[in-house]
Amino acid sequence: MNIKEKVLKYLKSCKNSSFVKLSRDLKIPFSKNKELSDILNELQKEYKVFRDNKDNYYAPELIETVVGLLNVSNKGTFGFVDYNINEETGEKDSVFVKNFNFKTAINGDLVQVNVYKNPRDENDQNNGIVTEVLERNTHEIVGFIKKTEKSNTVFFQPIDAKLKNNKFIILPSNVSFKVNDLVATSVVDYKERYIEIKVDKVITNDADPMVFVKAFIEQVKVPEAFPEELKNETDKIPQNIDLEDQSNRVDLTDQMIVTIDGDDTKDFDDAITVKKLPNGNYFLGVYIADVSYYVQEHTEINKEALKRGTSIYLVDRVIPMLPFELSNGICSLNPNEKRFVMAAEMEIDKFGNNVNCKIFQGIIKSKFRLTYKQVDKYFKKNTILEEYSNQQEVSELKKMLNEAKELSLILHKFKENQGYIDFEIDEPKIKLNQDGSVKEIVIHKRGFSEVLIEDFMVRANETVAKYLFDNKLPLLYRIHEIPDFEKINALENSLKAIGLTLPDIDLSDINPQLFSKFAEQIKEQRNDDFVKLSFLRTMQKAIYSTDNVGHFGLASNFYCHFTSPIRRYPDLIVHRTIRKYLINNHSRDDIDSYTSEIESYGVLNTKSEQKAVQIERDVNDLKFAEYLKDKIGQTFDAQIQSILNFGFFISFEFKASGLVHKTSFFDGEYEANETLTSAKVGQNKFNVGDWVKVVVVGVDLVEGKVDCVLESQYPKYLENQSNLKENLRFKHTGAKSGKNKKTS
Repeated sequence: MNIKEKVLKYLKSCKNSSFVKLSRDLKIPFSKNKELSDILNELQKEYKVFRDNKDNYYAPELIETVVGLLNVSNKGTFGFVDYNINEETGEKDSVFVKNFNFKTAINGDLVQVNVYKNPRDENDQNNGIVTEVLERNTHEIVGFIKKTEKSNTVFFQPIDAKLKNNKFIILPSNVSFKVNDLVATSVVDYKERYIEIKVDKVITNDADPMVFVKAFIEQVKVPEAFPEELKNETDKIPQNIDLEDQSNRVDLTDQMIVTIDGDDTKDFDDAITVKKLPNGNYFLGVYIADVSYYVQEHTEINKEALKRGTSIYLVDRVIPMLPFELSNGICSLNPNEKRFVMAAEMEIDKFGNNVNCKIFQGIIKSKFRLTYKQVDKYFKKNTILEEYSNQQEVSELKKMLNEAKELSLILHKFKENQGYIDFEIDEPKIKLNQDGSVKEIVIHKRGFSEVLIEDFMVRANETVAKYLFDNKLPLLYRIHEIPDFEKINALENSLKAIGLTLPDIDLSDINPQLFSKFAEQIKEQRNDDFVKLSFLRTMQKAIYSTDNVGHFGLASNFYCHFTSPIRRYPDLIVHRTIRKYLINNHSRDDIDSYTSEIESYGVLNTKSEQKAVQIERDVNDLKFAEYLKDKIGQTFDAQIQSILNFGFFISFEFKASGLVHKTSFFDGEYEANETLTSAKVGQNKFNVGDWVKVVVVGVDLVEGKVDCVLESQYPKYLENQSNLKENLRFKHTGAKSGKNKKTS
């Protein structure tokens, strides 16, 4: 057995060993110390032996070698490599990796990892060593240009906290930048001790109130500007329909058709009209911008629309799915302008049942651009458009709105009887100053006119879905599966935790009517946002699929998205299906291949929709954090929304959320119960749904996170922070707490 084999065998047999102990125990003469040192270095390069921070050597047992994605912690000091990921269940295996074992890997890289059983770890936690980076997944990094105080050296500070322990070298580029600029950079090369980058563009500077929103948008790669390749096509988009083929379209330009939208809406993709018929039934016309006429397959505009999947609505802007020439131009149902539409007209009886329906292409000229506020005011005070010169048209409008209200009430009652539950939750509206800073946060309460439009759009979507189903045509449905047992169980635990009596209803064989009955009995006891959110968390996520299983949340057997093709690609697919098979009477021989094609689009659109929703929430969180940065030390009322092992999340009255971490309790050990519905700290108990007083103690403007402590714990929190700072001062100055000894 040679020296190398002896060394490895020895280290495997013991916990660890210093160099001196190793050479002594193996009786290696002093003259061979250089050879021993070389052997140890060689074994380290082979990932068989390791050296800890006390210069002790050890040889852990190699369990396996795996491949996975490196997920670095926000502190950048460690990470986990996830592998054996089950795409359906989300289950996975993970191995812990310290940052000095990353090799040159950074967050998101695909890496090969040796997994070792560490005999020194009391928790028996397996540790990983990155042995190879297989694929780089970070090619662009956003951050600030900064300068050191002492040497005036310019350096790059990444926005992403997971990269803060990495060093960067800025290579020359054609882009000029200055200190405190926020820049987008591209990675040139990964070196052993640093990453080489070059600046591609200046985004803004740190004085901009929107700086962290802009950084986030750049990081998540939201495509704001449309590619140049689209220009040839957008230049050819007509400004009106005068020169377009208007044959095979029903002329509806003389009808009392109107749009009803928010004050700030710029793109109008739906219009309505309602009439009460002589037989007592109601006529409902829903007219949707005919986007599929202008955005055809195999065009660059269509390719980009599919890539985006949806418009994204942020606090200061809309990132549209379609170019301005379409979304705000020829496809927008602007007042007094002729527009092509896809129409769904329905006759509905006094009980809310469809008697018959028609789906066709038409031409409308919206008579009025109404706002929700105007219509709500009319329903309350019977006044609208008093300043309008043509009062005969206004009189006709009033009649239409009155009949629309009657129909809305009928449809709403119909849906409730089917099992639809209206969990109306007030939404926060973040108002900005001209420079982009937060002016105020107001709570938007939904008015009747919004419910009215929602009722009509839901009925149109249901009608189109049922019509296409009856015609045996493929369709991209909007489906919403029943809640699973675990979520139902969690809901019941939450409701019991806040002291509510559960209805004597068995939810094991759940359906919309049963769930609605259960919810109504709960709402009679308590009906605040916590209860509503508890029910909403029980629901599955709605997705797009050609396999129809119904829409549980809306209590609909047939449902699709038809009413918003300007901002949602699935609606555009539904319009194309109508045009292809019902209007153009295309052969049905390709139905199987067409179904397969739109199913793949459904998967893409589900992902793009979920990504857009998350982006909108994350941007709101960034502005919430900005709003609260000047309110550190102030007390707020807040409601406990969820309890976890590391603390609980609270929701402010203006809908921002914050974390009360378990380390902020000083009256005892924080302990959450098994169902995560309550927590005990000493003699105090906290339940989900409880209202508490919290003090804001910190905000993260990059991550959009807010830290809070309970008001009762705030004095002790301040004392603790003061002690930490004092200890840190001693550490930096080298001062000792005892008496100083004089030496001569």
